[in-house]
Amino acid sequence: MLIKPSLCGLFVAAAIVSIGTAVPARAGVAFVPEATVEVGVLGDTSTTKVGLLNTSDPDVLSTSGQWDNANWDFTWDMTVDLDPFINAVFGLTNNTGVTQTFILNVTIPVAPPVTPSSVMGGSVGGSVTDANNDGVATVANSGGLPLFDGLIDGSSALSIIGSPYAYSAPFAGGTANIPATNVGLPGPTIPGPAALSTIGISHVFTLTPGDTVSLTSFFIVEVPEPASMGLLACGMALVGLKRRH
Repeated sequence: MLIKPSLCGLFVAAAIVSIGTAVPARAGVAFVPEATVEVGVLGDTSTTKVGLLNTSDPDVLSTSGQWDNANWDFTWDMTVDLDPFINAVFGLTNNTGVTQTFILNVTIPVAPPVTPSSVMGGSVGGSVTDANNDGVATVANSGGLPLFDGLIDGSSALSIIGSPYAYSAPFAGGTANIPATNVGLPGPTIPGPAALSTIGISHVFTLTPGDTVSLTSFFIVEVPEPASMGLLACGMALVGLKRRH
């Protein structure tokens, strides 16, 4: 007796084959690329390329360093995967005598591209410290921008800690926590666009003079699981059948 596969089963199988062929597996990183880091005050930022070093995990690369300027001191410690995710710890001190709006962006290439769509998730947390011991230390929103913006191909994709927000040290020399906020994690679970060339993290905030902000940030973008894509295809097929009947 010939048993016909169900229409739903055929769509699930087709979705799995499509995912498998569209995104080839990576046995490891075949080249050592660079991350692009942009930092500075509003209207006066600087951009540099930082090398990414191999780690014990063939898929994960790392970079750390320090970059000093008359207006700011900046440190970073990042691990990244081009498949892709960014896991970063940033520290920035305002060396000027006034409250400034700071911009901090990091971008990495994606290999291979995440298509035809994605799922994503991210997190951010940290602290602000009264580093000059003057009794005032505040990190706050600039305009209507979030503290964290996950970028896909240069465009905003995932915002965390939206405007307005403000975190202030409780006393001279003190530190205030920026509460850790997770979105789309564990997972990732939030539907997103294809990631064809880059992902990144953008931080925009105001910081009082002489003070230091520390941020721990994470952004991940993945191809949706084949089972999820199969269920979506199955649902679309069933809707089509219902309309025909």
